[in-house]
Amino acid sequence: MSAVSGLFIIDVVVRPFGKIFEKMPLLMLFLLLLLYGYIAYLVFRSVQTDPS
Repeated sequence: MSAVSGLFIIDVVVRPFGKIFEKMPLLMLFLLLLLYGYIAYLVFRSVQTDPS
């Protein structure tokens, strides 16, 4: 149930910006790189172990 509600919220939030991003594809690419870079940073940070 939470996945469905999350997808619905993303759809409602992102859809109005769709027309803007269609006109500026480089901006969309940059924002996606920032988003996925942040997610990768969180994943790699959580994988690190304490050597002590």
